[in-house]
Order: sequence, then structure tokens, then C-alpha cells
Amino acid sequence: MNTIINQLFEIEKKALEQNFTGLERNLKRIYNELEEKGYKIINPLGTNYDERDSSIDANILNSNSKKITKVIRPTIYKTENDTLQLVQKAVVIVE
Repeated sequence: MNTIINQLFEIEKKALEQNFTGLERNLKRIYNELEEKGYKIINPLGTNYDERDSSIDANILNSNSKKITKVIRPTIYKTENDTLQLVQKAVVIVE
């Protein structure tokens, strides 16, 4: 399922980069279905990076920077037995 979620994330990212809004409603419906199946997908773009956050693997381009400027893969959690479990760490660039 991670592969499918990552592909959806890439499609959404490319659509936003090209200002193509025709897929927005369809992507939201797919993400809603994933949430109903217990998945929580987090895009940390634009947030401040905290090295204590174990859900993110970061490539830091400037040691003084804290802002996440690019997300390669989102953070994915899945609820199983009423417990939220980390399934995939986000891969980000901090500059």
C-alpha cells in the first residue's frame, strides 16, 4: 500500500506544480478512502524540521536552516488495533 500512496503523493505534487486542478476532487476522494481504511498521510512541507521527530528522515542542505522545503515521500501511519503505527518515515529536504 505504501507504493500506491507514494504514487498518489507524486501525482498530487506534480499536479500542484503545474497548476493543474482537474484532479483535486478525485485525489481527495482517494485520500478519504485511505483514511477510512486506517491510513493517515502527512505532508510536512513548509513546517519547521525538528531533529527529535522520529517520523522524518531529512537531508539538511544548510545547517542553519529549519524549514522543510521539499518532500520526497510523506509520513504514513496506519491504525491497527486502535493504535496508530508508523508505516513510513517522510523523506524531506531542509534548506
